Amino acid sequence: MKHHTHPITVFQNMGSFLFLLIIPLARGALSFGASFSEWLSGAWVDILALCAIIGMAVLRWYCIYYYFTPEAIHISEGIFAKHTVSLPFSRLTSLYLEEPFWYKPFGAVTLRLDTDAGSARSHDATLTLKKRAAVELLGATGVRQRLEDVSHRQIFMCRNFYVVILSLITTNYFAGVLFCSTFISKLGDILGQQIADVLYGTLAHVAQLVAVGIPPVALFIATLLAIGWGVSFLRNLTRYYNFCITRSQHRLFITGGVLVGREYTVAFDKIHFIDIRQTLFTRIAQFYSVYIKCAGYGKNDGLLPVLIPSARKSTLFGYLERLVPEFVVTPRTIKPNLLSIFKFIIDPLGFLVAVPVFYFVTGWLLPSWHDLISFVSLMSLVPIFWFLGVRICDFCTTGISEKNGYYTLRYSQGFTLHTVVVHRDKICDVCCRQSILQMGDDACDLFLYTYGEGVTRHHLKNLPRRQVCALFGLNPEKSHSFSPSHLFAKYN
Repeated sequence: MKHHTHPITVFQNMGSFLFLLIIPLARGALSFGASFSEWLSGAWVDILALCAIIGMAVLRWYCIYYYFTPEAIHISEGIFAKHTVSLPFSRLTSLYLEEPFWYKPFGAVTLRLDTDAGSARSHDATLTLKKRAAVELLGATGVRQRLEDVSHRQIFMCRNFYVVILSLITTNYFAGVLFCSTFISKLGDILGQQIADVLYGTLAHVAQLVAVGIPPVALFIATLLAIGWGVSFLRNLTRYYNFCITRSQHRLFITGGVLVGREYTVAFDKIHFIDIRQTLFTRIAQFYSVYIKCAGYGKNDGLLPVLIPSARKSTLFGYLERLVPEFVVTPRTIKPNLLSIFKFIIDPLGFLVAVPVFYFVTGWLLPSWHDLISFVSLMSLVPIFWFLGVRICDFCTTGISEKNGYYTLRYSQGFTLHTVVVHRDKICDVCCRQSILQMGDDACDLFLYTYGEGVTRHHLKNLPRRQVCALFGLNPEKSHSFSPSHLFAKYN
């Protein structure tokens, strides 16, 4: 039996045809200065364009339908050229049910379906349905979305204090600034550019008032970043508030959110790896966050694929044993030698040398900007020293081990320390790279690639080459160099 999506989809479809508004806009520009009666005589063109937008949106909604068999769901769409997507239930990796508060008066929800074969940037299928229809579809897939229907349940409900910790460490300054800038710009488009100018002018005036020995431009940027940080923090907090996980025999059920209710269903055997992350701050405070890599979970929504938002070491492994007992973290058996620390800290040391050079060169070329250059140079030392601390921790923790087919990888990426547990079946390529500097102590960089929707790279620095070769069954007498061109040809 064929089913149509929720009628609210008509309003979503209208956005694809708003380009037709160029017709009344062009007519209005051409009739500028004409009398009202002359403009009114051609109003039928505007009405026709509006009817075309609505009509095309309704036609597109009518042409989208789905039906399901015992084995798969089939989704058909297209006005002039029909195409049908079939997703076997056995291949579904995750299902995402989203219920924004603005959908509730209409009884609508958004259901997103994913498999390992889809795009890494977008969901394989997205349907806006009546809530009753979504429950019926979930029942057809064999997934019971309601937590009370899950037998042998094991529930992990994160304290909201730990959700606050997650929001603090994942807050992105620039994402918040971008959100604020976009909001002010759109507000200016709606209410007039004068409103946007007043808001920006107020920020600049506040920066001038409180600037004491600090360049106003620098303080304005700092104020904007602080506001952006606050907005981003609140967005993260509302996304993960009331975070809860229920595990059945084969699936994880993940719920949370305040303004937008979210429910994820993740097939356990489709999880590619787990990733335990720490920043330098959370390492000092002994907090850990755990993420999973699974097609569809946390995709394209500004969400993180969180398994455990935050936990202390004393409780972390108990949670992992309840939720993902197959992924066991083991102590490292292969690690860098003590004399290789310089190869870990050479990057931040290079930045530390570059800052004084930048200060003296730009100060000599632009003497009138001396205050701002001094401020920027001084402030840039903060992330550099932070990066140096991360690299020292990376040296103390980097390594690899294996037990029962599961590899535990420890490495850093940017300002984050990672502990990844992955099964050998999820590894698609292993490459060793040895530079001239590493030949003296016969060390190498290990590049390990895991597959899913695309390929994820894990880079471990300066490990003993022969031990790495023995662990992965490589011939130590051969050269195992890393070739980006070979990898590109292999996976694209």
